[in-house]
Amino acid sequence: MNGLEQAPHNEQLYVKGTFNGWGDDTPMAYIGKGRYQAVVCLSADQHSFKISDQQGSEDLTFSADKYKAVSCFVDQPQALIAAKGIGNDLTFSAPETGLYTISLAVTAGGNAMQISLGGENHDAEPNRELLTADFAVSSVSGTLQAKAKPVLAPEELFGQLAIKTDSSVPFVFGDNVDGYFEGVTHGFVAAGKYRHKQGWYLGTFASFVDGVINDKNRATEADILPYGVTHHYANRSADTFMLFSQQRGAAITVSSEHAATLSIAPQLNLAINASTVTCFDKGVVYALDPALRQETTPSFIALCANRPFQFKEATFAGIPALKDVMHLSGNHVKPVIETLEKETSVTLYLAFAETEAEAVAQASKLVEQDGYTQHQQQTYDMLTQSYLWTSDLEYNRALMWAKASGKVFVSNEFGKGIWAGLPWFKDCWGRDSFIALPGITLVNGDFDDAKTIIENFASMQLTDEQSLNYGRIPNRVTSLTNMIYNTTDGTPWMVREVWDYLRYSGDLAYAKSIYPVVQTYIDGIEKNYLDEHGLMTHRDPDTWMDAKLEGKLPWSARGNRANDIQALWYTSLKVAVELARLNDDLESALHYRTLADRVQLSFQSMFWDEHKELLADRLREDDSRDLQIRPNQLMTLTVPFDGGLLDKTIGAKVVKTAVSELLFPWGITSLSQYDPDFHPFHANREEYHKDAAYHNGTIWGWNAGFTVSSLVTYGYADFAYELTKDLSRQILSIGHRGAMSENLDAFLGAEGKLTTTGTYAQAWSVSEFTRNGYQDYMGFAPNLLADKVTLSPCLPSMWHSAQAVLRFGGNNALNVSFERAEDGVESYQLNYLHASGEMLELVLMAEDKAKYQLELELKDKPVTVCFNPLTAEAEINGKRVALVCVQPSYQEQIGQLQFAQPDLTIDFPVLRGQHVLQQYVEASDLAKAGD
Repeated sequence: MNGLEQAPHNEQLYVKGTFNGWGDDTPMAYIGKGRYQAVVCLSADQHSFKISDQQGSEDLTFSADKYKAVSCFVDQPQALIAAKGIGNDLTFSAPETGLYTISLAVTAGGNAMQISLGGENHDAEPNRELLTADFAVSSVSGTLQAKAKPVLAPEELFGQLAIKTDSSVPFVFGDNVDGYFEGVTHGFVAAGKYRHKQGWYLGTFASFVDGVINDKNRATEADILPYGVTHHYANRSADTFMLFSQQRGAAITVSSEHAATLSIAPQLNLAINASTVTCFDKGVVYALDPALRQETTPSFIALCANRPFQFKEATFAGIPALKDVMHLSGNHVKPVIETLEKETSVTLYLAFAETEAEAVAQASKLVEQDGYTQHQQQTYDMLTQSYLWTSDLEYNRALMWAKASGKVFVSNEFGKGIWAGLPWFKDCWGRDSFIALPGITLVNGDFDDAKTIIENFASMQLTDEQSLNYGRIPNRVTSLTNMIYNTTDGTPWMVREVWDYLRYSGDLAYAKSIYPVVQTYIDGIEKNYLDEHGLMTHRDPDTWMDAKLEGKLPWSARGNRANDIQALWYTSLKVAVELARLNDDLESALHYRTLADRVQLSFQSMFWDEHKELLADRLREDDSRDLQIRPNQLMTLTVPFDGGLLDKTIGAKVVKTAVSELLFPWGITSLSQYDPDFHPFHANREEYHKDAAYHNGTIWGWNAGFTVSSLVTYGYADFAYELTKDLSRQILSIGHRGAMSENLDAFLGAEGKLTTTGTYAQAWSVSEFTRNGYQDYMGFAPNLLADKVTLSPCLPSMWHSAQAVLRFGGNNALNVSFERAEDGVESYQLNYLHASGEMLELVLMAEDKAKYQLELELKDKPVTVCFNPLTAEAEINGKRVALVCVQPSYQEQIGQLQFAQPDLTIDFPVLRGQHVLQQYVEASDLAKAGD
């Protein structure tokens, strides 16, 4: 191109899509005369994408339609417009695997894009000398250390958890720093990328035995494990990929039943003419061209191995399989490590760092300390730090995988936090982080992580008293300098989890230091958002149902007082009362208690429609009730720690209504199917934008959490467990294995199958599944600030036995062993590990769903409690004891519950025309809520 010619756009343009995680690692080069080009390797599959600048600006995000997806075809120009949005992508079904050129022509008449097959010269030779070097490194493998029973040993546990597949399925791992690896089994093209920030450095890899490639496309089987993915081949060899935790590093191992020359070829996203490679004592290190380096992003990649090896930079002529099978790019580096002797296994370590010295040091340490085994041990220890293993193997596997998946989202990208979801929500959202916090940290005994996450968000609290956001923590943190405060529920969720953390940890000192943060939050509500009834007000889209039409009008208006927001406000006040008491601030304690009592009184009288026996989803500004039936009403029962916002009898009716109307066997819908705004399907519809359906029918995985909690509160564990079992199958066999998607279509697809939508992995989906196991079915609720631990098991009848290690305090645990005899008598063996005088309160559920309590003082020896649910009689170590009824049965109010089923006879208004809900929203005179 002519270097003097000015490009039409000053900003760099990128092709962003499903094939690159919507990142900016595919820049478009300006080639002159208003034309841009990018070359990308695509699999023979459907891909979605847009063209945009790095920030996704309104005027520099290009698609073909403002609302719907548009298909593109090879060699057919497609007109583009500025069209930022969700669900309006360009889609392209690649007819064959290969390199495709995406061109953008910018003219006075508009923008046009064209896709053509073919691109760079695969056989192009590099213009720098290729490196070959031998290394005599050798290290000894360690052994995995098991924990005491009942915890399974590592080999047995991993064997139980392996998700086996003989076809291509997706998976995802996180490095707990700022990156993640998302990939698929049984393939090379688009088989995976390790992404940092927006770009990627490590893609797929190939292993070789005696010079013959192990073709993943023909692998006999793949095992997806919590620590990595192993492919098995017909030649009795296998290779394993693992992404390390709490560091930027990876390992690739190839093993063979018989000694052979073993090789590994990783795909690195480094242009050969924009990088250099040098040797160090244990291996080599690649350096990115200084002009391409970005601050806080890896620029150096060190490679070494645990056996004597030769390093060589290969060419397609030398190893044709790199081109013919792997489909690598011609202008990228092609490193290969190969054993110098015949071996039965070799492990390649890759370390990614911002400086050469850091990369070399990290890679060397991985070799010296057997990083492969160390990572397995770390994964095992994480999974078994707290422990729940039952007689239901499928549930055990799903629970362990939910725990492992939850850890994927814990990162240090913006300080310690929890990403909301992948790939689109790789940010720390206040609301999502604190809804996910108990299931990802507290129930696992990761109290330091919980505290650090709270402190990180608390440090970002807005303290400008003149701002309407005064007292709030960010709704969303996209960088350390870009924080968005546009939500009403993120801060009270944090306040709730402050108290949750304190109850688990007994951290009295923190109860004193965090108190001013809670005071500032409440002060902000009193200044800006409190109505004359003591309820919290807010804008229409500022609850978790926050989708907005073109970023302005609410798709699901819930102002100005939603029921879940009042539950959070009430809980915040109750927490504030306790913190004030712990800080000897009796005046504030009285003030907060008065506010809380007023919320309770106003809520029950104003939200509950006694005649219709319905709980309003919200109050409008004129105090009228919106009686749309949504799942939010269940949060009014589960968010407050004491359950005290609603009368228990009313709560029972709320459970019956919500479950009967909304709960399908696979999840709870976000709106009743009998509501005119209900959307039976979420994405890829001709009739409407997917955001119209987002909170108007679409199922959210995390909503199953408070649904299960509500059911268990009233003794309906078996019914709740039917939902849990379906969620278990989703985790193990649908979408990204071991994870849960953000959403599901409310109705089943044409073949009677579930359709996952939204992000492919969502933090609060898996965290709520984990939390349910520990806090609801096992009923574990420590409160160390009151020197008490409560165990209220409400165990499904499918569980004939269970063993649990339930963490609290510093290194304390309640060990539980449960057995159910054939006559239904339940036996609990209980003992503390490192307890310090906490009283154990045991609450047991009778056959009629009434709850009975007894108190135990656990000392040196285990205590055995036998309970007969039919007679509500109990024995401690063989001696009869009296029980106190602490909750009567509510079976009369709830009755026999059944799942709702999709009603296929409904003529849904939203399917009768184009953008039906959108037209209604635009004509409804709703207040715009731009941020």
